[in-house]
Amino acid sequence: MAASLRLNVPWVLGQPSRVGDLVISRGDEDVLAYDDGISLRVEVVDPASYEAVADLVAAARAAVAPGQLVLVAGAVPIDWRAVLRQSGLSFIDVGGVAQISWPRLRATSGQFGKEPARRRPALPLRKSHALVAEELLIAASDGQQPTISDLASHAGVSMSTASRTVAQLAELGLVEREQNWRQVTARVTDIAEVSELLASQTAWPGSDVVNGYVWGRNPWDIAATLSRNAADAGVQIAITGRAGAAFLGVLGTSVPREVRCWATLNGRSLGEVAAELGLEPAPRESVNVRVSADPWRIGIHRSSGARFEEWTATVAHPLRVWCDLHAEERGREFASQLWGRTSHAR
Repeated sequence: MAASLRLNVPWVLGQPSRVGDLVISRGDEDVLAYDDGISLRVEVVDPASYEAVADLVAAARAAVAPGQLVLVAGAVPIDWRAVLRQSGLSFIDVGGVAQISWPRLRATSGQFGKEPARRRPALPLRKSHALVAEELLIAASDGQQPTISDLASHAGVSMSTASRTVAQLAELGLVEREQNWRQVTARVTDIAEVSELLASQTAWPGSDVVNGYVWGRNPWDIAATLSRNAADAGVQIAITGRAGAAFLGVLGTSVPREVRCWATLNGRSLGEVAAELGLEPAPRESVNVRVSADPWRIGIHRSSGARFEEWTATVAHPLRVWCDLHAEERGREFASQLWGRTSHAR
């Protein structure tokens, strides 16, 4: 029997894709709908929230309820998948692997939705427009509908830029404008789509990047050193990528090979800024820090101090780190964990 599965997670494509008898697409709620009209709620369990597969299995089984199915969805470690199968649990991995064993459906496994086939709206979210989009998403994740004036003020752009960005997103059906007395408010209708659009156009790095070496016991020690040096030199930076994600609570099974960050120039060259941050010239195989110029403040916007174990660093906003992870190896896996674990607002 055929059925459709709609999931409200950002890494599932809006365009439906089929795995056996199951059609998977993104929707506003998590639900399985059979062809005969019967629908069941789907409880999504994120594997990133568990340190051991046994804990994940226990949580998934505890979530089973009448009229409700359970789906493990996210970055599912390869060595956990056999255990999930043996436990009779269905799962979908961020990389596109699906294993489904639900009532009235034949046991199904396979690949779904590949990103290259997806076409994004032709809208340039760069420069000041990107700042407005970031503010829209930050507000939306907190359930707010900002006014054009709020967006302009918080993003540090003109009213005309804020209004034009909202109008362009509204034309694509991604934002709805509402007249509220004398002010116009903006509501994001598809947070995941706008986030993906922003990431596809503004992910680290920018056009100007410098590489170098900074001594440190590990990437987090290096990030802390960069942050201290930046503060002493009056340079605004924001640690991002996998190192930034670690400060936000998302760790991988391996240590990041390099620390990535954004930096403002304020009239200086990127080389001068790199020297003030303490970067030493190094051959490519020894590079452990990469700094990208941030002329439009999309990287440092709403950055703040964060702590990981004994180290403190200036880290980009979770939304910005989420966007920037897309440029790294296994980036979508880490981005998926950050999305599910960290609110955009901070």
